[in-house]
Amino acid sequence: MCIRDSRFTEGTKEFLLTTYDDGILRGGVALKYYIRKDEFKLYFGLSIWGAHYSNNSVKDYVSGYAFAKIRRGGTNVKLSSGGTPNYHTRAYYDSDTYTTQWSSYKSFWGEGQLSQRIVPYFYGNFRYRKTVSIYNDFFPEYDSEQNEFELSLSLNGKTSLEAGYCFTINDARGYDMEGETIENSDESDISYQQDMVYAKLEREMRLWKRKFTPRIYVEFKQRLYTSTKPYHIDPLHIGRDDLYFSVEPSAKLDFTENLWTRFSINYRVRRAKSEFKEDIPKLRDYDRIIVEIILGKDF
Repeated sequence: MCIRDSRFTEGTKEFLLTTYDDGILRGGVALKYYIRKDEFKLYFGLSIWGAHYSNNSVKDYVSGYAFAKIRRGGTNVKLSSGGTPNYHTRAYYDSDTYTTQWSSYKSFWGEGQLSQRIVPYFYGNFRYRKTVSIYNDFFPEYDSEQNEFELSLSLNGKTSLEAGYCFTINDARGYDMEGETIENSDESDISYQQDMVYAKLEREMRLWKRKFTPRIYVEFKQRLYTSTKPYHIDPLHIGRDDLYFSVEPSAKLDFTENLWTRFSINYRVRRAKSEFKEDIPKLRDYDRIIVEIILGKDF
């Protein structure tokens, strides 16, 4: 995989990432088990994967998740949970100690999904996810709890289409002094509410007598920060409105029943604005392109 990300400046003491560009080697293993009992179908799975950054190895990480799914007729219920135990983002220069400290966090989530067939091949879906993120002392944000509620419609078949809406509430109000609480603290408030719409289209075809599946995914979201702190306490979040856009065309080619490759290009952009801080675009806007090639084998 190759990545280009305009969020990081080269070699500065604030970031300590060596370059805009990077090469990423990903690897992982996924185990799935299926049993059938009467009219019920039961699925279980476990996945573990990691990534190595060739230029910025401090960002290497390992993640994983497990799931259980039950299917009966046109009804599907799925429960899953996973997380990332440690992930470094970037370094900040601590003017108090005259040293550079790395920011890192851990994140864990649980999710429930319900899918119901409305007519043949056409489904209505509901998803709820709760995520808890725990940041170290050098991260410029505070521990957060995130709740996501998603509704979508999907059409399954040789041509698959899905469109959905997701509403997110993120609570990340900070307090770090004795006697402070979330309500009376004088720290920044990174809480937000977010609306997201997305659509994806996939088509199963034949190429060189092999299964070939092109796909495109488009996503748009608006994030409104809900901080009510005074400007001198929370200049980065009060009155801030972020817009995100992402598009990812991809294609998967099956060489055999178990061996396949996938190619994708992901373009993601963020544009930030603030009622009170005119230079917020300079601080928070970014463009990112990721080109990814995956070779996979199913067992």
